[in-house]
Amino acid sequence: VWKSDRTLARFLLAEEVGRAIARLAGWTGTRSNQDSLLWVPPGVGTIGFHQDNSYQDWHLPGNVMTCWISLGQTHAEGGTLEYARGSHLWPLSARLKTFAAPANYREELDRAAKEIGATVDIVPVVVPPGGVAFHTGRMWHGSNYNRSQSHRYAIASHCMRSDSKFHSSLKSPMFNHYKRFNDDSMDENFFPILWTQDGKRSAFLSDYFRGAV
Repeated sequence: VWKSDRTLARFLLAEEVGRAIARLAGWTGTRSNQDSLLWVPPGVGTIGFHQDNSYQDWHLPGNVMTCWISLGQTHAEGGTLEYARGSHLWPLSARLKTFAAPANYREELDRAAKEIGATVDIVPVVVPPGGVAFHTGRMWHGSNYNRSQSHRYAIASHCMRSDSKFHSSLKSPMFNHYKRFNDDSMDENFFPILWTQDGKRSAFLSDYFRGAV
């Protein structure tokens, strides 16, 4: 998303986002992993409950944390982001069989809870326009059908540690397109650094944002 719209990039790659994520996660710095632009019209959905870290084996030391930003008022019945309270403490699950629009968006969540004898407590993220939610890569989250008459818009900045590198043997069919041969380091042109405690931030970002609304 950040390479397609500079206005959205100002929020997705904001220094404040990087600083907040690093402090919440206990990291010394933050690098962009990927981002999302989400639109859920009335009557559609769903996203199956999942843990983001299940999809993050392609980099080291691993783990992601997400800043989810609503672009409008959210409602419990409006297909908003939902968390399973306390599920960041559960074991890491396998990847979903069906990620987008599963018939039962809680199927994998309920199975994981049953395996460890946990009770599922769903918490909808209800916030005003500009409201923000942060979650670790181990938090189970998803979204139900939008049963309201309002469209649901949001953006999300998924981040990893600033010192992250490509895994030397586990490859991503998507993200290894951005890996240089015989080099596990990450190119800031594709994975920019948002913030570090010693003041580093990808130098090109200030020029990139110039002229954005």
